[in-house]
Amino acid sequence: MIELYPFFVAAHVTSVVFFVGGMLIQARMVLDLAYLPATEKNGTLSALLRLDRQIITPAMLLTWMFGITLAVWMGWFSSPWLIIKLVIVVALSGLHGAQSGRLRRAVQSGQNPILKGASVAIVLAMLVIATLAFVKPF
Repeated sequence: MIELYPFFVAAHVTSVVFFVGGMLIQARMVLDLAYLPATEKNGTLSALLRLDRQIITPAMLLTWMFGITLAVWMGWFSSPWLIIKLVIVVALSGLHGAQSGRLRRAVQSGQNPILKGASVAIVLAMLVIATLAFVKPF
């Protein structure tokens, strides 16, 4: 019988790449809106919102699904490293919700969708999450 663990890990990591990569693209593109002509801003915001609905949100849901499956399967829920990781993942998911909400409001009302420091927060969160997941220090 084929060992399924590496396939679940690969699916989890792939969904994380799309989730985090999409969030970073959104954060960067929102900062670049200041340099676009007014006629192009709304189209760009709409495209970013489609990216969120079609790729980033499904990737986040798959990340959670595969991650929880792995944690249950491997019995990691009592591990301190996983608890810390989950706190950071919840914060990252909350940041995604804030980014999505700001984009939605910006498309509807023309509000400024910038979340200052989002890119730095995403990169730092991923650094800590990856370290906890691969090193499992405690």
